[in-house]
Amino acid sequence: MFARLLSVVGLGVVASMVAVAPAQADPSPVISPIQAGATGTPVGTSTFTRTVNSDGTETLTVSLQVLGGMTGDQLCLSPTAFTSRVNKAQCPAQFDQHSFTPTATTDTFTMNVGTDYLGKTIYAQLHVNTNGQTGFAGWTSDGSGSFYGNVAVDSSPIPGAPTAPLLGSWAPFALAALFMLGGGFVLTWQRRRRASAS
Repeated sequence: MFARLLSVVGLGVVASMVAVAPAQADPSPVISPIQAGATGTPVGTSTFTRTVNSDGTETLTVSLQVLGGMTGDQLCLSPTAFTSRVNKAQCPAQFDQHSFTPTATTDTFTMNVGTDYLGKTIYAQLHVNTNGQTGFAGWTSDGSGSFYGNVAVDSSPIPGAPTAPLLGSWAPFALAALFMLGGGFVLTWQRRRRASAS
């Protein structure tokens, strides 16, 4: 009876794990649309990729495409989320800016951010000037007609550090399987004992 109970519990654990298993977060890169104007009209796309370098520093690479063309773009990084648009003088951390004559439809920022963000989230504000409009990746309205950009780029795994616990996401299933095997072993042992007693 006890063995059967263990088997049922194991099956229940497996079923519940399958039903409620959390979705895994997507690894870098982070892809964000670029939207312009107060209505957030889509004008392009951007990709944010974090890479850990061999010397322990990190590089953030931001690639963007605006099919309508850009006259300029700028990237500002911060350890805290942006709550308004910023310019070079207000940028709390790393800043880079490009200008284009004639207009360009693609651009790439490659910024070595040192060790400032290891294990932390980088918040990025990517601002583009396109066809007389202002656009942002991670376009956000403040509710009053103004808008800004904020893209959160999660931390990269540190080289040599485990990215998941032993057995990773299979650990709960392995535990349930052990329950079921243990129950089966006890059930077999009890049957053999009864058979030898009779």
